[in-house]
Amino acid sequence: MISRRHKIYLALFCAFIFFILYRPNTSTQMSSKLSLPVVIVGSGLAGLSAGNQLVSKYKIPIVLLEKASTLGGNSIKASSGINGAVTSTQKALNVEDSTDLFYQDTVKSALGLGIPALQEKLSNESSSAVTWLQQEFDLKLDLLAQLGGHSRPRTHRSSGKLPPGFEIVKALSDALKSISEENPDMVTIYNNSKVVDLDIEKGKVQAVQYVDENGESKVIKTNHIVFCSGGFGYSTEMLEKYAPQLRHLPTTNGAQTTGDGQKILEKLGGDLIDMTQVQVHPTGFIDPANRSSNWKFLAAEALRGLGGILLNPSTGRRFVNELDTRDKVTAAIQEDCPQDENRAYLVMSESVYAEYKNNMDFYLFKKLIKKTTVSDFAQELPISEDDLSKELETYSTAKEDTFGRSLRVNTFESGISKDSTIYVGEITPVVHFTMGGVRINENAEVIGKNGEALAEGLYAAGEVSGGVHGGNRLGGSSLLECVVFGRTAANSIMSKL
Repeated sequence: MISRRHKIYLALFCAFIFFILYRPNTSTQMSSKLSLPVVIVGSGLAGLSAGNQLVSKYKIPIVLLEKASTLGGNSIKASSGINGAVTSTQKALNVEDSTDLFYQDTVKSALGLGIPALQEKLSNESSSAVTWLQQEFDLKLDLLAQLGGHSRPRTHRSSGKLPPGFEIVKALSDALKSISEENPDMVTIYNNSKVVDLDIEKGKVQAVQYVDENGESKVIKTNHIVFCSGGFGYSTEMLEKYAPQLRHLPTTNGAQTTGDGQKILEKLGGDLIDMTQVQVHPTGFIDPANRSSNWKFLAAEALRGLGGILLNPSTGRRFVNELDTRDKVTAAIQEDCPQDENRAYLVMSESVYAEYKNNMDFYLFKKLIKKTTVSDFAQELPISEDDLSKELETYSTAKEDTFGRSLRVNTFESGISKDSTIYVGEITPVVHFTMGGVRINENAEVIGKNGEALAEGLYAAGEVSGGVHGGNRLGGSSLLECVVFGRTAANSIMSKL
């Protein structure tokens, strides 16, 4: 006969087995709390980060609307990497860093503008952002570079053939495409679809209006929308309004970068901040085959971070600390170099080529840089080959750099001669990034002119938002901003369900 105690144990055991076999699916519960999908506007890294976090972690369905014919936005062009402080990669490479040091670098670069709380969040969550990419998408991000304005090497890229922006965007977009193919109810992607307006009633998002690839007006009902539509660096109209002094400069931005999100959110009452703060990147390649083109391919800041130097075509000499912040390097080029094309030479050693081979091979293929010798390059300068050799060797061997550059890695070999191999490209300042945008808070909620959340369910992340970078963005912090605040938007949506 079974004792009363054993009967109780048996009953508890059966109850436990029943719970394990028939317990509610928490993932299903999460998605069932949303009767409508989250709509994400823009497929750069901010949109892709928000989408993957919503779908993969929280099982919340999304609709991704992209104005262009392909995914990736400007993020796909990022070629230096993504910042992170106190990461496993830094530890493996014996780099001492801290989130506070990264924050201080960010604030210093911002020139007193921006929102400190957002800058602190960017720094504090940088390590987890890099870890997320490494663990969830199997990205190595095992190499580092120290870019201008950074106190430590903290800009991550992977050893491999793909540039950082392309590699990261491909991994995240492939993940969403795969889910879309397997389960279209979870992920729907519409390319060639331009958002034109939102429906907000009683302080809550109700729907988004867009024009599809056939020019037809469509409406998607939703209570949550994340704007990740990018900046306005390609729009002559927006540049004329906010930074007319830059309208004449070429740009690295894609044709889709026209400030649609800023216009829509401002019309709805969003608070636009720092809109006059448009970053000019000091180094866009001049294509020898099309020197007057208004669109320039970016000469990655990593080229200077890994050892490249700038020479003035008028003197054949260095003229600036190449690793100063972007605004200062740009100003030096504009003040010291020829005014007709406002150009300088970017000169790199064979060690830089070896360190950055895949990117360098691409630049060589596109004829944006050339492999040459000191002697041949001197023919393009007003100095002799001996003087050019001395200029390169002085930079490489001097105990104290003339312009205060502290990081001199991959320098030109000792005893450099007229026959030494070097790599050279012509560069010019280019409109690159818009620091201003709609104000957001630490939860990535869009803020209205009254300082409160503009509407329940309305979020923004990436270049469409303002306040993260202030008056000048550090290289490597664009991709980081996208991951940090894209994921934050997703987390905020989940937290309010």
